[in-house]
Amino acid sequence: MNSILTPVRHWAARCPEKLLFAFLDRGGRITQSYTYSAFMGRTTDIASHLRRAHPMPRGSRVLLAYSPGLEMICAFFACVRLGLIPVPVCPAGGQGGQATCDRINLIAADCGASGVLTDKCPVRSAGSDALRGGAAARPLQGEGVFGL
Repeated sequence: MNSILTPVRHWAARCPEKLLFAFLDRGGRITQSYTYSAFMGRTTDIASHLRRAHPMPRGSRVLLAYSPGLEMICAFFACVRLGLIPVPVCPAGGQGGQATCDRINLIAADCGASGVLTDKCPVRSAGSDALRGGAAARPLQGEGVFGL
């Protein structure tokens, strides 16, 4: 069966060192980039960590609360590899305050999120106690991975 991963795997086999993604700053300079090979490696690392340290049943929803950049794309594809359903959200922090926390809480409750992947800690500190019916978030082992 074809999935969103099928073309990436195809091109990773054909031209592993070709640029797949680049993230540009406001001046148009590349600040992050992944070749097909590096992208597949990074998504494999994230998926392996999740499978080993925080197994979740296929079909579980996982919030992705990442700053702008390529890491969210890697986390998205890692979730797909495991049969998880990624749910991207804008991370809490900055000027959003309580309104941002309330929005994330509503999304988590609506989709029945089983966890949060993030590149920063503000998700945990920004009202995650209200996620999943008031249960306090517990930090899980591993960078930027939190359970609800």
